[in-house]
Amino acid sequence: MARRIGQSFWRDFFQLCGAVGRAMKVTLLNLIRRPVTVHYPDKTRAYPDRYRGLLALTYDKETGEENCIGCRLCEYICPPQVIKVEMLKAEKRNYAKVFTLELYACEFCELCVQVCPTDAIIMMKSFDMSTADRRELLLDKDRLHQIGLKFEPSWATGNLLRDMQTPPKAPARHEAEPAKAAEAGAKPGGKAE
Repeated sequence: MARRIGQSFWRDFFQLCGAVGRAMKVTLLNLIRRPVTVHYPDKTRAYPDRYRGLLALTYDKETGEENCIGCRLCEYICPPQVIKVEMLKAEKRNYAKVFTLELYACEFCELCVQVCPTDAIIMMKSFDMSTADRRELLLDKDRLHQIGLKFEPSWATGNLLRDMQTPPKAPARHEAEPAKAAEAGAKPGGKAE
């Protein structure tokens, strides 16, 4: 069935006017709204609680030694393979002789933080590493320690994340037996011992 010319002109015209009116309404609302732009170097935006930023290495607060034991778990788990670790064996414990991180290729997936048994690698609440040269984003152990001292750490550590992901433990046997005895005594026709 062919439409005749001019048959739906007014209907199309009013639909077009309605669409333009809705678009102009959005434009006018945004014209009177306060801007949300943060002028970064002068003002900083508050980071969310679960913000994941730069990676850093930590020191033990009690002894002042570095936490990394060179186990290479972070290197094995890293999807883009940007972490390289060489272990230095010592008498009391192992250390990371070399620890390099290619920050320009990092996915910030936090897997390296999750597998670290000593909480040596953590994420910081910052992204301030802008540079014009990619070679400055190839971080060695010393630069990673400096980042850890300079910025505020994120909320999560490897041990905390693993504890959150483990299923709850079943109650111990000696705790469950009095509950079963009390339950058996509460049943109708059941005899309490």
